[in-house]
Amino acid sequence: MINFLLFLIIIYLVIEIIFFFLINYLRSEIPWIITEKDEFPKFDKKKVKNFFKKTFDIQLGWDWKPNTKHKEIINSRVNKIYFGKLGERKGLKTEKKLKYNFASFGDSFVFCRFVKNRETWQEQISNHKASRGLNLGVGNYGLDQAYIKYLRTKLPKNVKTIFIGFVPETLSRCLCSWKHYHEFKNIYAFKPKFINHKADLKLLKNPIEDIRSFNQIKNIIKKIRPSEFFYKKKFLLNKIRYPFFFSILKRPSYNAKLIFYSILKILNLNHNKIIELIIKKNSVKNDIYFSSKRNNQLIKKLMIKINQVAKTRKQKITFLVFPQKHDLNLKNKNYHKFFLSLKKELNIIDFTNIFEIEDKDKIYLPGKYGGHLTAYGNKIVAKTIIEKGIL
Repeated sequence: MINFLLFLIIIYLVIEIIFFFLINYLRSEIPWIITEKDEFPKFDKKKVKNFFKKTFDIQLGWDWKPNTKHKEIINSRVNKIYFGKLGERKGLKTEKKLKYNFASFGDSFVFCRFVKNRETWQEQISNHKASRGLNLGVGNYGLDQAYIKYLRTKLPKNVKTIFIGFVPETLSRCLCSWKHYHEFKNIYAFKPKFINHKADLKLLKNPIEDIRSFNQIKNIIKKIRPSEFFYKKKFLLNKIRYPFFFSILKRPSYNAKLIFYSILKILNLNHNKIIELIIKKNSVKNDIYFSSKRNNQLIKKLMIKINQVAKTRKQKITFLVFPQKHDLNLKNKNYHKFFLSLKKELNIIDFTNIFEIEDKDKIYLPGKYGGHLTAYGNKIVAKTIIEKGIL
């Protein structure tokens, strides 16, 4: 009996040692594997400096700097993007006779990541109408950041139509100040957020004020952590801690897939498996958050505030809801029901039903590009906006 127990202890210790080295190695290569070290991650001084130089914005968290350029790489092709004086993505319509008559704010589905300038939905609208639009989209923005950016942007007088676009995941983005708790290892992305405050909203400013803030980053993290929605609901649940074997067993099915798909990615056998796993899981969880009135009221209040600002500026707002690929496979689609309930109060185009009848592989880019819209997907957006007579 003693020999058998000793044998089991030795086996356990061997397994624990294997997991110790495996998890720590995978953590260094795979962003979705987190351990105790990620409670207070290391902030590289060069990366901090580069972040402040290129994208930091005290009011928004991050933003495109005016009159700069950016490169994206998709399928080994370099996509060069230039920004104008408002930080807008420069389009192709530069004729003097065409004045800006619409502007678009929102996330990467507004910015139109991974497609050429002529393939954005804003440019495709311009190709069919005597219109010219400002593309003020910024990757990974929540509706809260789009609202603040719309508030502070001084638009040309001719702009009377405003599009505010976002993916359903905007709810999750609005629930956090530090993206790391929701998007693991996205450690430089601090942002402002609104919280429900009685019948109104209260703004919690960006916890990062300047580059010197990173000298006190541990204190800042400790301060914001108690009010971070995803710290307990996601970060702690997904953190693999010592003893690793028992920590993994707490969620055996998910952790087994996470580790196996991570190994596949490192071995260059399949890059998309782990990305699909994470995006699908995020989509399911985000849709569950929409079933909470406290959560979805945050989005409703933001949309109403945006609409009120537009009325004072004599501009017409249309909200664009861009479902991601996995959103279309959701059973309940709580986000879709929520936006349907607001259609009597607000101008909303939810592309869920429109995208559902299309070939998904034709409108969305492959998994490793986050399921963003292809040139054809953006064409469907432009066509829908034109047919609805908004411009």
